[in-house]
Amino acid sequence: MKEQAGLLVREFVDEMLSGDWDKFRTFDFKTLAESEKFGCQNRNFDCDDTNLMRAIYVVLWGDSLPFLTLENFGYQRQYRGDTINTFHTMFGREIPGRKGFFAGLEKYSPSEELREKVREFSTLCRNLGNYMVLPNYYAEQTTLNCYRGTNDWHDFFDRFLIELHKVLTGAEPQDPILRNLVRVNGYCFRKFEGEAGFRNFCKEMLLESYCDPEGAPKTVFSMNFHWKNEKDPEQYDQDAELYLQKTREIICSRADRMISLLKQKLSGDAE
Repeated sequence: MKEQAGLLVREFVDEMLSGDWDKFRTFDFKTLAESEKFGCQNRNFDCDDTNLMRAIYVVLWGDSLPFLTLENFGYQRQYRGDTINTFHTMFGREIPGRKGFFAGLEKYSPSEELREKVREFSTLCRNLGNYMVLPNYYAEQTTLNCYRGTNDWHDFFDRFLIELHKVLTGAEPQDPILRNLVRVNGYCFRKFEGEAGFRNFCKEMLLESYCDPEGAPKTVFSMNFHWKNEKDPEQYDQDAELYLQKTREIICSRADRMISLLKQKLSGDAE
């Protein structure tokens, strides 16, 4: 099964990138929406859950995450792709009939410079470096993928990682639903318990940018969101700029590392 995943990744590079791995750094996964081979054949399209990303997850983490295979993704199965840094929470959805204008951002009458940065991020957030895999079993009528965006963390990944660290290390206070989700997904998380285990999780998943030098999760973003306080555009602009800066740094760096690891793991055929 891992060989099949590796074959699909190599075929993607050959067929879609003309054999040029460097093109992976800027590839927009949304362009796979109509691809039966690399997209989401017979299921709803989602960039982080395409056939290609499933194959990438297996190549990168099939040896470190138990039961991670191509056949074990999706509804009521053990794994699901996940987008790390989301778009809509900070900037809202694109306004119908106004391409490149986003409802959340427009509440604050932004400068054209900020608009353009957000437009660039709307593509960047669909980059390889913005995807990871998470265990997917249900608890409390939700999954990790869903729960991240439906509570006080508002889909900010740094806050999620801080809360996950508490559960895995036994620190208090713990979010009770997250604790239950970690428990039912123990087949994945059990090996990452304790401080050393958590550090290993972040190292394996290439998430060190969200941690301090000692490996503890840190606050990266100012947790603003487009509906938080529409009467304070100055704070929103400041927090949006920070979000754009930090996510670009993290996504681009992580994409480079993922590409390097893919080439290593597929050595011999990937060059």
